[in-house]
Amino acid sequence: MVTGQIEHAQIPSCDNAYCKYQVVHGEDWKFVAGLEDGITQVTRRSSGPDDSMVWNFPLDLTYNSTNVFGWPQIILTVYSVSAAGMEQIIGYGCQHIPTCPGRYTQKLRLFRPQSASLMQSFLHAMRGTTPDFADPKFPSYGEGREVTRVVSCGHAVLKLNILTKDMEQFGYNAGSSNSNNANGLVSL
Repeated sequence: MVTGQIEHAQIPSCDNAYCKYQVVHGEDWKFVAGLEDGITQVTRRSSGPDDSMVWNFPLDLTYNSTNVFGWPQIILTVYSVSAAGMEQIIGYGCQHIPTCPGRYTQKLRLFRPQSASLMQSFLHAMRGTTPDFADPKFPSYGEGREVTRVVSCGHAVLKLNILTKDMEQFGYNAGSSNSNNANGLVSL
């Protein structure tokens, strides 16, 4: 069971953003309750000392499985809205849900694809768009990512509470969250 929130993002040169999330998992996993995908509100950059864009969007998911293969992953796609009302992708991020019970603050690094050629770069510049993936689940795939050129574009912060049940019954040691880290910040 996962509860928590997509808390905020820090993205240089971006004044407003919203986020779409979706959770993907393997065939052996059964979705039990909650929302596997959603969309946050549009937020503006904070005028305070930290230039974050706050969403505080709640997450509540419950899964059932007897096999750890295909452990759930959360995929974020961050969009910006231009003054003309055009949406463009600012970045993607993906990471596995923590495997041990506990509270986590996770820094999810965001990236966006780069154009494969000068012609594509020129066309995107003329249209006022950015390159994007044809499949929004692509960041969660292991295959094919090694040939994709991307650029880092900031990070998002997720606060998650993980609860597991009966894992020992199936031969798995659930362990516990990393208690050595004072603020619980895990960067993947």
